[in-house]
Amino acid sequence: MQYKRLNAPTLFLLLIVFGYSRASLVHTKADDGVFEKTNLAAWCIVPFDAKQRSPEARAEMVAKMGIQKIAYDWRQEHVAEFEREILAYQKYGIEFFAFWGMHDDAFRLFEKYKLHPQFWVMLSAQGDSQSEKIKTSAEALLPILKKVKSIGCKVGIYNHGGWGGEPENMVAVCEYLKTNHSSDNVGIVYNLHHGHGHLGRLSKVIESMKPHLLCLNLNGMDTDGEAKGRKILPLGIGTEDAKVLQILSSSGYNGPIGILNHTDADAEGRLLDNLDGLRWLLSKGNGASASESVNYRTWNESKTKLPSTPTPAYGVPSLSDEFGKALSGGLLLEGKEEYHTLPFTLNCRVKLNSKNTFNILAACNPKSASTHWELYTHAGRGTLALYLPGRGGDYDSMVNICDNQWHSLVTSVDDRLVTMWIDGKNVFEKPTGPAATIRHANVESLAFGRLVEGTLGCDGLLDDVRLSRGVMKPSPENAPCLRLENTLFLSDFNDLSSAVPVVK
Repeated sequence: MQYKRLNAPTLFLLLIVFGYSRASLVHTKADDGVFEKTNLAAWCIVPFDAKQRSPEARAEMVAKMGIQKIAYDWRQEHVAEFEREILAYQKYGIEFFAFWGMHDDAFRLFEKYKLHPQFWVMLSAQGDSQSEKIKTSAEALLPILKKVKSIGCKVGIYNHGGWGGEPENMVAVCEYLKTNHSSDNVGIVYNLHHGHGHLGRLSKVIESMKPHLLCLNLNGMDTDGEAKGRKILPLGIGTEDAKVLQILSSSGYNGPIGILNHTDADAEGRLLDNLDGLRWLLSKGNGASASESVNYRTWNESKTKLPSTPTPAYGVPSLSDEFGKALSGGLLLEGKEEYHTLPFTLNCRVKLNSKNTFNILAACNPKSASTHWELYTHAGRGTLALYLPGRGGDYDSMVNICDNQWHSLVTSVDDRLVTMWIDGKNVFEKPTGPAATIRHANVESLAFGRLVEGTLGCDGLLDDVRLSRGVMKPSPENAPCLRLENTLFLSDFNDLSSAVPVVK
């Protein structure tokens, strides 16, 4: 057979057409298998599951999808089920791939069943200088590294905001441990849902982490997604998803990949949505949303509500005559450095109408400052949380308070613990993360019912706010807060006039 020789213009045209059609696809190496189901790990599917599955149901669910690894997150109520979880995974051929944090019962069981999961932990740094933080956070890991090495396991440093969540700092800690302590069982677990601020330099970030990378957890990604209330999205929904996969594939990373739920949706539905979105991106992804091409089970773009935006502040009747008026809308006030200096305690009462959007209860300074903090509820879950970007990131109580009922809240932070009380009950206690490099706000500000920037508001009412120095517990009396010797700020919003409350 003879082939007709193509002339130069025709050949040039074909190259353009071929190149254009290929450019619309996410290029992956045919032989790396990095996105194959056998290389995927399911993450955030234990506490985060609308159906609250049993260990057996969870293992069966994941096995039916063809996923062969689970990274296990847990809460106190799951401790009694640790052994059942292990046995269920063995029954369905699931690898116990990773374990969140540390627990003696789990360690004993891993030793008993000769399992070798990664242990995912966050850094805890002390000191003022960069070198001090690297040294203290690295050496704080030494006991854990020694313990898990005795059963053949590795430790994965997990990014979760703050100083310890910055890739450069995690790399520096790994290198310090390997250079100064010959540690050979430490690495990095990188989470895109905690990496929105890294998106613009993701290629460099992955390249720097690659020698230490134990797992990379995918997430649908928008530019400034977290600030827009789109922190966690199914794969294919994010506007930057195709670019992210292209960067990851081009990097040459071929280790495990995680897909997550981390929402209050059905874990099975969200995992399947991620699998379908990933398949779409690899076959047809061009950076646009897949919402019209993929039949998502746990996401509907048209029904997704935009984040609440602040409305003007005014007073409305509070929970009783004794409490007078409550704040409706958003209020921005002049701040002080002492409002974000640890330790402090924030008291307030809230009545929230909906969990559809983020509800900002109180905030200090803009998000761009490491001195920022905000007390808020998660969109979709309605759970009370404290965000401290300069001290470890997000602290989620996992308690839904968006029920149109009044709740009394007490949140305290010191160098040791973040603690939350709801209606007199201690619902959350977790170690405070290490201090990040200080980034001061241009202007000290304090806001209620909104962020300082004004991008998010609150669908509900706020009253009886007191900010105090030190760690405090709830008062047994169901009465308005009083000014005490350690009170920094106090307002009952009873005298709202021109959107400015009387500060007592």
